[in-house]
This record gives sequence, C-alpha cells and structure tokens, in this order.
Amino acid sequence: MKNNGRSLKKNYVFNFISQVLTLIIPLITTPYLSRIFHEVGNGQIAFANNIITYFTMIANLGYSVYGQREVAKYQDDEYMRSKIFWEIVIIRVVLSIVSFTILLITTFSGIYGHSYTKLIMLFSIQVIAIAFDVNFYYQGEEDFKSIAIRTIILRSLCLILIFTFVKHENDTWIYALIYSSSVLFANLIMWPKLLKMIKKVSIKDLEFRRHFIPALIIFLPTLATTIYGSLDKLMIGYLAKNPDYQNGCYNQALKLNQTILVLITVIDSIMVARNSHDYAVGEHDKMKKHIRFSCDYVLHLGIPLIVGMCVLSKNLSSWFLGDGFAEVPMLLNIMSIRFIASGLACVFGNQLFIAIGKEKYTTIAHITTAFSNLILNFVFIPWLGAIGGSITTAIAEVIDCMVLAIIAIKGQYISGKELLQGLPKPVIAAAIMFLTIKPIETAFHYSIISFCFITFIGIIVYVGTLLLLKDIFSNYCFNKVVMPIWKGKSKRASKHE
Repeated sequence: MKNNGRSLKKNYVFNFISQVLTLIIPLITTPYLSRIFHEVGNGQIAFANNIITYFTMIANLGYSVYGQREVAKYQDDEYMRSKIFWEIVIIRVVLSIVSFTILLITTFSGIYGHSYTKLIMLFSIQVIAIAFDVNFYYQGEEDFKSIAIRTIILRSLCLILIFTFVKHENDTWIYALIYSSSVLFANLIMWPKLLKMIKKVSIKDLEFRRHFIPALIIFLPTLATTIYGSLDKLMIGYLAKNPDYQNGCYNQALKLNQTILVLITVIDSIMVARNSHDYAVGEHDKMKKHIRFSCDYVLHLGIPLIVGMCVLSKNLSSWFLGDGFAEVPMLLNIMSIRFIASGLACVFGNQLFIAIGKEKYTTIAHITTAFSNLILNFVFIPWLGAIGGSITTAIAEVIDCMVLAIIAIKGQYISGKELLQGLPKPVIAAAIMFLTIKPIETAFHYSIISFCFITFIGIIVYVGTLLLLKDIFSNYCFNKVVMPIWKGKSKRASKHE
C-alpha cells in the first residue's frame, strides 16, 4: 500500500485534516453567523458566493484534476513534472484574467442585482486565487502533508479573524473579505517550497495546446457537477417564495451535509493520484483492488451516517443553528442520501474513469444528472421551496451514481456482486444502531452534550456489531489501522517503564 515512500494511510490522515479544516470555518462559524446575519444575511452570502462558483470554475477549467493526474503519471520524471506544472500554471493565469474580466462586466451591468455588487466583488478574490493555486502539483506528488500543514495555519487564522471582526448584522462584507482573502493566501503560501521541487523550463519547450482538449473533457463533468450542485440555490433565489429565507435554510443544511460528506470523499484525491500512477505503469489489478476498497469504504460509512442524521437532525439543528431555521432538519434528512450516492459517484467518476483517462463516462453521467436536476427544480422548487431543491438534489445524485455504477460494471472494473457483497452486515449493524439510539434521543433534551453522547453510543454499537458479525472490511481496517496505533502506544509506554 505504498508508493514512492508515501503511505495511503498517512495520506488519508493528512487529506482528512486538510479537507475537514477547509470546511471547518463555515462549520464552526455557522452558529455564530446564523445568529448575527440571520436568515436574510446568510441567504445573501449564499447567493453572492454561488455566483462566484461559476467564475472560479471557468478560471480552473478542469486543470486541478487534470493537473493532478498528469503529475501523478510522471512521479519518477522531474523534468516532465516541471514542464507540465509551468504549462498548466500559465494557462490558469490567463483563464483567471479572462474569468475575472467577465465577472466585472456582468456584475457592474446589474445582472445579479445591484444590492449584491459589494459582496460579489469581495468574494471575487477567490477567482484571482485560482491563478496561484498549485495544490494539483502536491496532490499529484501525493504530498498531502504540506497541504495539511498549510491548511491548519491559514484556516486557524481565518477563524480568529472572523470571530474578532464580524460583530454586526451589516458585517457580511467583512466576512466575505476575510474568507476570500484566506483562500488567496492559502495558495500563495505553497509557492516557496514548490519552487525548490521543480526545474526551470525554457519557454520554448512549453506546449500549451496539448492540454486544452484533455482538460476540457475533464471540465465537462466538473461543469455539470457544479451546475446541479449550485443550481438549486440559484433557482430557489428566483423561483421560491421568500427566497432569502429559503436559501438561508438550504445553504445551512447543505454546508452541514457537505462537511459530513468529507468523511466519505476524503479518499478521493488520494486514490485519483494513486490509481493514475498505477494505471500508467500497468498495475491494473492493483487499481481495481483500490476501487473495491473505496466502494466498501463508502458503504460502511454512508449507511450509519444516513441513519444517524435521520435520528439526530433536529438535535443538531436546534443547538447548532438556533431558532429561525425550522426547515433545516427535514433538509438534512433528505440530503443524507448523498452520503452513499455522491460517495460512490466519486469512486467511479473520479477514482476510476478520470484516473484512467476515460472521463467521457463521467461526463455522460454528470450531464444526464444536470438536465434531470434542472427539470425537477422547475417542478419542485416553486411548490416546496428549499425542500423541493433538496429532493431534486437527492434524486440527481442517485441518478449520477447509478449511471456511473452501470458503466463501471459493464466495463468489468467491478462486478455487481463485489459492489454489494459487503452491504448486508453494515445494514444490520445500522439497524441495531437505530434501535439503540432512537429511544435515547427521545429521552434527552436537544444540546451539544446529548448530541455527542448519542453519537458516541451509535458509533460503539455500529462498530461493535460489525466486529461481532466478523465483517471483512471492518476487520481489515481494525487490524491495519487500529491495532498498529495501539501497538505503537504500547511500545512507547513500555520504554518508559
């Protein structure tokens, strides 16, 4: 399980830290900001930042994932890695300038509404930040430690600044400035070390055109994902009654859902890099083994997370968001299906098809999903508002997952039996967990203490049941992760005796 001296287990830990801390600002600050900005202010922030999503997408144009894959292919060739790096960086600088220019024109023309101009311009710093984003190189080299250290420093600073300077209902612009600036500085801080890792390449040797088509092909599924991922908020803003309130509830629920989803998708970047390298050097069986492992990982985490969310959504919303977000628990319950659907879609779409250069299948699935999401939004959002948006998102994710899974099975990258053979025991364990924690949940008042206590009980019951059932995946993780850590602690303790 090692490659170039880098362990998948260590990279999992580092990437987990990085991904969690990337989302920890909105997670930790949400209770604070929801009480200061209320539903309307949070809705305005969600709408403005959602506009920026499209322009950062244009500035990136698929080069993050493409760059990671190409660097991973040439882990053993310093010159080619350096050449690819400079080609992609220069292309992204040009794209960032073009995207930012279009954003300026559309914003000051009043297309998004003049009341959003200030927030949009502050959030636009994120578009500029794309020009300096070199995470793809570190990810391709499987150096997730550097990314994690950077993230800890910058996110902690951002957190301190938000709690220090955001004090009033009209401070939405301060939040936008702090958040966007942290993204820019997070990218800039990665450059000093990187410049020592790469070679200088003559401008005459750089080949830009060869990257356009492959990156564009990867961009298409990214475009479709972004569309059906953010289309709900835009359409809620235009079609729902009381749109700011509805968007405020939807955005808070989506942030919580995405934060929890990190537990499942954290292996995505790691496996894309590893599978790209394994496929490039002809180790196809090892790559298929990684795909099977990732599917088991998603199912074993996704099933209990769905059950836990359905039991604890009201508890979580009450103390985390406070009053005024009455629809959030229902939204969380509906969105919880993403824990499995989105997780498996990432396995097949990113870790498999993009890693091996067959992203056309990912494109087919995502475009199908985007159109389904668009059509369903027109039906459900005017009728149900944020709840309708959540329903369409859940349905879209399931469609995406099913299309990709069918293609993967037909391509013999995994069999239906391999995909589902580990399913019964997690379902049984999750059912026992539900029967255990549901009565406890009804007996306690909603609070962070009761939430953590019930969550702890649920984890113990679920994991314990899997081990008693002799679940293969759980036993593997226990023997490969828990026991080595325990033995390491025991050895250190014995040295001090």
